Amino acid sequence: MKNPCPLCESRKAQRRCKRQNNAEICSLCCAKIRNETCAGCSHYATAQQYGATRSPAARRPGGHFISEADARVETAVDSALELAQRGKTNEAWTLLARLTAEHPDDRYVCYGMGTMHAISGQLKESVNWFDKAIAASPHFVEAHFNKALSHEKLLEVGESIHAYRKVLEFADPGEMPAKQAKSFLDSMDAFIRQSHGVDLDYYLDSKSEFDRAFKLMERTDWAGALAGFRASAAMIERNATLHGNMGLCLAHLGHKAQALAEFDRALEIDPTYAVAITNRVGVENMEEGFPLESRGIKVVNYSREKVLAESRERE
Repeated sequence: MKNPCPLCESRKAQRRCKRQNNAEICSLCCAKIRNETCAGCSHYATAQQYGATRSPAARRPGGHFISEADARVETAVDSALELAQRGKTNEAWTLLARLTAEHPDDRYVCYGMGTMHAISGQLKESVNWFDKAIAASPHFVEAHFNKALSHEKLLEVGESIHAYRKVLEFADPGEMPAKQAKSFLDSMDAFIRQSHGVDLDYYLDSKSEFDRAFKLMERTDWAGALAGFRASAAMIERNATLHGNMGLCLAHLGHKAQALAEFDRALEIDPTYAVAITNRVGVENMEEGFPLESRGIKVVNYSREKVLAESRERE
């Protein structure tokens, strides 16, 4: 076995323990030796918070929660994930399916299911499972971290930022999740300041307006979507997709000249923006005052297509 726990010498070491001079130990040994001296450790904080939701019958006489049973479930989940890493995915899924049937609401089982779905490339489903784990244990650092990774791979900028901020809120600053979260957030802040001239919070406000408008556009509420995109543009104007989508809304409302002006602004910002080029051709063939038909027209969610992809290219 690679990296065995130095305490039991029988299970894989996966958690860094300050009480053991920062040596890595297994989850079961972590649970067995955990006490007040572990204050400040994210695993201790998560266990205490999760334990607060458990039945009073599960408490030790001193008021501490018995966590060995939970740790055995964690160890089983870790074993399943280790099987997956060794390419034995069928065995991993079988083990996790059994654990899910036996412990459907367990935070670590939900985390394991989320991780397996992420490993399998089922990122949307992985986020759903991580959300279940977080609902059961809001301080669960690993769930927030892996959720952030899934959002990042999906190019979901705002969701990635929010999840990584949760990692920083709950994680030990010296551990890998916190360091990686900080690196991501610092990189995104620098990129957004350079490309848009605003900080992350201002960008997220603009993006929220954009996302609400995008949902309205998908429901063909062109007037409502146009108002939302304009509200987003009032905060961050230099966004090619924003202008392209405003062009589509205006075209569907029958305003050909205004729509073309928006497409021209989109292409001024990004001359390579293929969607705007394609949609502009379609709008050129419409008549002023007559709403555009949607056939052959493309809509794009900016957050999933551009920002994360461009920030990665600059790294």
